[in-house]
Amino acid sequence: MKLKCVPEDFVVTEVSDRQPTGGAFGLYQLQKTSIGTLEALQTLQRSWNLAPRSLQHGGLKDRHAFTTQFVTIRNGPRSDFTHELFSLTFLGQTNSPFAAADIVGNRFDIVARSLSDSDCQRIQTRSTAIQTAGFPNYFDEQRFGSMGASKEFIAARWCQKDYERALWLALAEHNRHDNGAERAQKKILRDLWGTWDECKQQLDRSHRRSVVTYLADHPIGFRKAFALLNESLRGLYLSAFQSAVWNRMLAQVLHTEDQLSTDAHSFSVEVGDCMLPFPVLNDADVACRTELPLPSARCKGLDDDMRNLCNVALSTYGMTLDQMKLSFPRDRWFSRGLRRSIVVPTDLQLTEAVDERYQGRRKTSLSFTLPRGCYATMLIKALTGHQDDQGTELAGISV
Repeated sequence: MKLKCVPEDFVVTEVSDRQPTGGAFGLYQLQKTSIGTLEALQTLQRSWNLAPRSLQHGGLKDRHAFTTQFVTIRNGPRSDFTHELFSLTFLGQTNSPFAAADIVGNRFDIVARSLSDSDCQRIQTRSTAIQTAGFPNYFDEQRFGSMGASKEFIAARWCQKDYERALWLALAEHNRHDNGAERAQKKILRDLWGTWDECKQQLDRSHRRSVVTYLADHPIGFRKAFALLNESLRGLYLSAFQSAVWNRMLAQVLHTEDQLSTDAHSFSVEVGDCMLPFPVLNDADVACRTELPLPSARCKGLDDDMRNLCNVALSTYGMTLDQMKLSFPRDRWFSRGLRRSIVVPTDLQLTEAVDERYQGRRKTSLSFTLPRGCYATMLIKALTGHQDDQGTELAGISV
């Protein structure tokens, strides 16, 4: 199966009730393709000479897709903006910045390509159950971009106060998303780790060199050096680890849940560092009411069964729930809250046809809406049982 062969094969439209009813904030619609949300907003910030905190958005939309979302700018210009990769359309004024809570959901129009006849049959069979009972609401691969070749989580080492290992994973470990320049800089760090003066001389000017400069003066000051990493990056490390633990919790529930079928249409898919089960759900009423807490030592009021579920998931990392906390620096923390275990897509529609891009193969066009925070790619996995395979054409798009 191939997804995102071209951006138009993966269309995401943010759904919100926010209306331009007047106020100090300009409300805009951002449409983009082949560029990330943050990159587009940074370009806009430079072009309009805006203060960084004046720009607000509700979520990050996929780079390799055609996406539409809302943005607000405090005292923003009452005009549009056009760039080769994105456009900004002024909708009017609103009285508060746009935030994640303003997103009702996202509408998706997706084309899955290079399918076999058996793939199409599986999609049709599983779509019937998913429209009724839903699919597991796992966090998908997009959440685990900071995880490198070792499949160790930086935040796990951070919680364990192994600051040197956490720093090495953040700065030096190979990651499949690295470009050529990143790979070269990381190799310098791996080869010269501990010889900080020489390492500093060979590194380009960057956040890595700033950290190494500190270590040149404080050779074993890994605790303070880790705190010098970008705060937003450290937040991503926390989200990745917490999401992996939550996925393991849900996987454990689905392995033991009596309401779940174990027929031939069930399967498992590797996501992050874990094989996740996708059984066929057959009790929508029970499944849709299930929620699991985002795990951390900040969780309060857990009963013994839920605490045990968290501890079993964390045992893979040699930790318990009480150890899933940070002592330094205290400028970031694990999220608190509940996440729905099973999600039912709204208005799921499928159309099958001959794939004009891949001779002898089929394609399926899907349209559906998911609540905020759910992954369309996870629904695709639930329907097909396949890992996402980026289309070959996409690799040539300049971003």
